[in-house]
Amino acid sequence: MIAVIGQSVIDRVKVPGKPWVERLGGAPIFAAQAMVTAGADAVVLTKGATPRLRRALHRWGLPVIEGPSTRTCVSQMELRHDGSRTDAFVEFGDPFTPADVRGWMAPALRNATAIVCGTQWADDFPARTLAALAGLCRPIYLDGQGPLRARRRGPIDLRGPLIPDVLRPVTVLKLAEEEAAAALGTADTSAARALGVPVVAVTLAERGAVVITGTDAVHIGVTPVLGLADTVGAGDAFLALMAAAEAAGASPIQAAWRACAGVAAMLRRRVDAVAVADGTARGEASGEPGVADQPPRLALLASSPWATLAEQMGGLTRVGPGATAGAAPPRRQGTQQAALPPRLD
Repeated sequence: MIAVIGQSVIDRVKVPGKPWVERLGGAPIFAAQAMVTAGADAVVLTKGATPRLRRALHRWGLPVIEGPSTRTCVSQMELRHDGSRTDAFVEFGDPFTPADVRGWMAPALRNATAIVCGTQWADDFPARTLAALAGLCRPIYLDGQGPLRARRRGPIDLRGPLIPDVLRPVTVLKLAEEEAAAALGTADTSAARALGVPVVAVTLAERGAVVITGTDAVHIGVTPVLGLADTVGAGDAFLALMAAAEAAGASPIQAAWRACAGVAAMLRRRVDAVAVADGTARGEASGEPGVADQPPRLALLASSPWATLAEQMGGLTRVGPGATAGAAPPRRQGTQQAALPPRLD
């Protein structure tokens, strides 16, 4: 069973052409969706938001353990048609503490095979809390966004480097491309290995992910899901799916491939939902919020440092949903080709 720990966040969201809405955000809701869709066994441990908003989390049918809180994290984001967005913090919640680990979390963590920490801001998972979790002798999957986000109201400010005490208990570290730039300063697999974490996964949006282990650097490609404004939660889903796949026996490379496939499928379902709501066929430009007519982000990513590194690994492969039979497996840097798990789509 995978234990997903994270803040339930009040997200104030603006989609192009529509009014502001308030909805549940944070790692738990998106990880829960991914776990249920993948058929993975999981429990969610969370605090924050409101009982009304947290109903959306309970609807997924997973066990949800809610801890006490006096404050809640509030974020504000404006989405763009190309899937990019601006993010800001309005308020911060109560961090997770070692007392939480020993107290209200303990019964659920006792049966966990892996722990996913969906971070939001610096110090919502302090080093001492991660150390307490490490004391349970379970693999820890950490979203690197939180430790890099300054605890400051206003636009999100990424500040590196990552603190060694935070990384010491971590088994798998996930970084989005811009977070990797803040943490490492360069698109360099050696710099990623120097963090001392056994596995580092750098997600590249439509371009898949680069996975770095002690011996391998592998690019996992996917068929891009373009034209979607609301890609919020993709990273949360990726990390949870990777943990579930490894718990089921997959290698880190295979697990990242399955995670990429699962996230792409999740985003395609969102495209379908927007198309139904707008009365358009899947893949057609709608001119309405949610689906972009001219998504430019793919061209921008093609020239980004990590995408360039992925190209140098042998080209951008497509091995996730939508891949044709016999598609190339993930490309390794200086190693043999990786064996792929069965197709998921």
